[in-house]
Amino acid sequence: MNPPEVELCLLLSRAQLSPQARERALGLLHSPLSWEILFERATGFGLFPLLYTGLEALGFQAVPDAVRADWARAFRIHAIRTELTAGELTRILRSLSDAGIPVVPLKGVALAESLYGDPALRVSDDIDVMVPASRAIEAFHVLVASGYQSDFTGRPNLLQLNMRYSRDCLLIRPGPPYIAALELHSGLVWGGPLERGLLEQVWADARPMTFRGAPAFAMSTEWELLYLAISALRHAGASLKWYADIDRLCSRRPVDWKKVSERARSLGWEAPVRASLQLCSSFFETPLDPVFASAPQAALSRVPPPSDVLSPSDNLFLLSLLDTPARKLRYLAIRLFIPTLADCESLSLPESLFFVYYPLRPLRVAAKVTGWYLEAGVRKLFRLFRRRLPR
Repeated sequence: MNPPEVELCLLLSRAQLSPQARERALGLLHSPLSWEILFERATGFGLFPLLYTGLEALGFQAVPDAVRADWARAFRIHAIRTELTAGELTRILRSLSDAGIPVVPLKGVALAESLYGDPALRVSDDIDVMVPASRAIEAFHVLVASGYQSDFTGRPNLLQLNMRYSRDCLLIRPGPPYIAALELHSGLVWGGPLERGLLEQVWADARPMTFRGAPAFAMSTEWELLYLAISALRHAGASLKWYADIDRLCSRRPVDWKKVSERARSLGWEAPVRASLQLCSSFFETPLDPVFASAPQAALSRVPPPSDVLSPSDNLFLLSLLDTPARKLRYLAIRLFIPTLADCESLSLPESLFFVYYPLRPLRVAAKVTGWYLEAGVRKLFRLFRRRLPR
């Protein structure tokens, strides 16, 4: 049983609020609630804009005036930033299009406008765009020329390796009017040669679209659903906005479930995609095809998001998505032996000595893994010590 604040948040974030769900939401609003906890849960789950507009649709019944005023201010600030982000994405799409580089806007404001009709209804922390792997370095230089900065600038060897084996790289535009963070993707899941076949299929099914007049491409509905399902599961429940995206997509767009099932099966993703869709259905009562719908009710839990740097949880999850032992070994070899930006930042060397980073990488990974085990051991000892303390 979820706390009333969590239940209300999930009810008002649904794409379709049935009469029974509406009655339940009104009952919760007129019951004792902690508005502070409700705000914390909504923002933590990435669902605050949907909660706010859901309350607005119910006429803010039983919402204290002070809470309503504070939340209205928070929503306006969010909407202003979202509009700035949408303008920046438009500029990026035009720059890449002018250079003749195909680009797919991922997640963020483009997804929000497509699924929700209003970018302000989704929390978007940064801008994500995907280009063909063969054009990734060219796209990087186009973005740098348009005002973006990156730690990969001036490191051609590292940039080449990153675009070949990794999934994305981060660029920052200092502003004004605000600091824009952009992730340039050349992959979707693992990056590099491990997903070459996957990307060929995604680009083959991509369709032309425009975002506020700027030309771009969009993934097919089926590929977008698979991408969202994997992304939602990868975030381990720390951000439920991914499941809200799936709920909107399944409720508002026609989905070819046969294609979804076939593609999930061909990638070896049947189990994780089914698990992700079933979680979405348990949170939002999302209508699913019978192939994915038959499952026990999933429990809501908050799991810390994976670490950015080779965290065990993230890497184990990505490893589980690979369908053969050979591909799993290849993934581990790439993560173990291919130098990263963190390696270069730990020891600054000239480009002529870049080869030193190759033996440095496994040493850093070994040190990191040792640190994980030591930390886990200390925590275990601490728990044992607390149990033995007299009460």
